[in-house]
Amino acid sequence: MGQTPRSHSSSSPSRRLSRTDSSKEPLFPGEEKDHDPSRRSFQLRKIIMTLGASVLTLGYALWEPRLLQISHINLKLPSFPVSFNGLRIVHFSDAHLGFHTGMKELSKLAARIKEQQPDLICFTGDMVERQAAPMLECVPVLASMTATYGKFAVLGNHDYRGQQQQDVKNMFQEAGFTLLCNEHVIIEKDGDQLAVTGLDDALTGSPDPETAVAGLKQHVWKMLLMHEPDYADYAAPYGFGLQLSGHSHGGQVRFPWFGAMTTPRGSRKYIQGLHYTSRHQMPVYVNRGFGMTLLPIRFLCRPELTVLHLHSDNESNHS
Repeated sequence: MGQTPRSHSSSSPSRRLSRTDSSKEPLFPGEEKDHDPSRRSFQLRKIIMTLGASVLTLGYALWEPRLLQISHINLKLPSFPVSFNGLRIVHFSDAHLGFHTGMKELSKLAARIKEQQPDLICFTGDMVERQAAPMLECVPVLASMTATYGKFAVLGNHDYRGQQQQDVKNMFQEAGFTLLCNEHVIIEKDGDQLAVTGLDDALTGSPDPETAVAGLKQHVWKMLLMHEPDYADYAAPYGFGLQLSGHSHGGQVRFPWFGAMTTPRGSRKYIQGLHYTSRHQMPVYVNRGFGMTLLPIRFLCRPELTVLHLHSDNESNHS
């Protein structure tokens, strides 16, 4: 007869893997690590999404300066001369030539201005970033801009920054712009008059509204070109019917609910778009500008070309 294997044989598999119930030794020594795949996957997705959003945001901020917005603004204005009803004013500002803006970009802007068939073209300061030289090659482009009643400009603080403002003035004149520095020009049509008035820059020049309106009859409707929009509170008592300004760039970088992150002195109150002064209720339109400064980006603050359509609030009484 064969022998039956003994249950306690050392070769028994069950014997080799068994251990006493009283033993507290772990079967596999070492510390257990957290290998939760769902948590790790979430963290990885979060990092990738954050990096992706940052790259896309920066990319858009670099691209947005090319996305010119044309804003059409219709205004009915007290005492606006009826003969000029429907007057189209094309307003641009803050080219900052020499800082990521040059002849190529200005040529594209000139083409868009021509499409609007302007009666007046108004530029409200900062044609150059600092030096006057970048404006030189752009003189033919500026000269190509035409309007029924002419084109007008004022200086901004950056036009003074390189202490070459006289060169800037000369090039404006060469390009056919009437540069207004504490002075006015009267435009006439069918017996009606309006005055285009311009002031010197408030931060670096010497604005003098009293001199600017000297000699104007009280009934003449007056429009003001002034680089810094917040100057409107000082200008309103002089009887201007409308102020056009730039300077702020709309903040250049804006965020939902917060608005502009920062704006320069002279544009802390009126930052972009249409406003009215608390006294005299003078309308102030702030153009977001065409160029950039400090950083070559815009975010949720596209460059702007404004087309203002002006009407008399008495138009119905003269039709």
